[in-house]
Amino acid sequence: MSLRVLHTVASVGDTYGGVASALHALGDVERKVGHDASLVTLHRPEQGTTLLSSMPHFDVELIRPGRVAGRLHGGRRLTEALHRLVPQHDLVVLHGVFDLTSVVGGRTARRFGVPYLLWPHGSLDPYDLVKHRGAKRRLAPLWRETLAGAAALLCTTAREAELAETFGAEPRREVLPLPVSPPALPDRERARAQLGIDPDARVVLFCGRIDHKKGLPLLLEVFAAAAGPADVLVVAGSGDAKLLERLRAKAAALPCADRVRFPGWVDAAGRAALLAAADVFALLSDNENFSVATAEALRAGVPCLISDNVYLADQLARRDAAAVTPAELGPATEALCSLLVDSAERAWLATAGREWSSDNLDLGVVSERYRELVREVMSTCPQSVY
Repeated sequence: MSLRVLHTVASVGDTYGGVASALHALGDVERKVGHDASLVTLHRPEQGTTLLSSMPHFDVELIRPGRVAGRLHGGRRLTEALHRLVPQHDLVVLHGVFDLTSVVGGRTARRFGVPYLLWPHGSLDPYDLVKHRGAKRRLAPLWRETLAGAAALLCTTAREAELAETFGAEPRREVLPLPVSPPALPDRERARAQLGIDPDARVVLFCGRIDHKKGLPLLLEVFAAAAGPADVLVVAGSGDAKLLERLRAKAAALPCADRVRFPGWVDAAGRAALLAAADVFALLSDNENFSVATAEALRAGVPCLISDNVYLADQLARRDAAAVTPAELGPATEALCSLLVDSAERAWLATAGREWSSDNLDLGVVSERYRELVREVMSTCPQSVY
């Protein structure tokens, strides 16, 4: 069934977080199932254009927000574009909840009788709802109408679906993980030589956005307590500049200061080199509804140490496919120590993680789930929703 599918999102700028990366992966899904996919988004060049320029599977329409209305994510120009584009499509997929892109997108879809899916990308999680709590509560009727009209609320993990706050609406909840392909890794020895890492060192890697919720101060403390004299910690990524400055200062005060590296933002080839060089991928986050970075490490066969606040942990723990720990100094240090000294445990987790991710995150697997969901939505929504 070939459909015309319109995706809407407030931004796909590099600094917009995991939503932009998710759109890139979902473009692969749309191509795999044979849909004709379009994307309407706001032109935010100040947020970076690397991800936008690498979305070949979407026909992209950029809306240039006005100086004032742009603060509300679009205004009149966005409304005009959606009124023109929505009737030309069979299905709409809204990304995000708390902006006019989704509110107007949902209203326009309902007006023209086009079913829509709503992908909150963690924004309905209790952890995330704390941000701007007052405004979100005052504007609850807007979010409620968008949620109530959705054919389905798409979440990347079962825990996200269970915890999602829907402001009194009762949408159908579905779980659809993001697809992650196995990265093409360079030779391990060559990667380490290029990175200036000793062949015998054990490397702990964090790769992702520098953000307060990522548990990076804790990771520095855990590494300092658990690492041997030759071990290396790599904290790769960009984001909150002030936080990064504090992390550098904290690392400089540790006994292992000369073995903590901050390479900054890395591209796909750089991430592949880091994964090839790594012995452990670590994410001691306060909250993650999915974690693409963890999924990439699993697919690369890198043993993962994650906090129980990473929602993938529920499934991974059942398969013994990752080391899961509370985001606390004592338990996390014990877990990292065990991984660093026990090569057999690392080998087990590498194999189990690769197998789990292949079974659940492979593009073909995710695409087939999406195809079935869309088929059901298209067959039932005209009677049950509209």
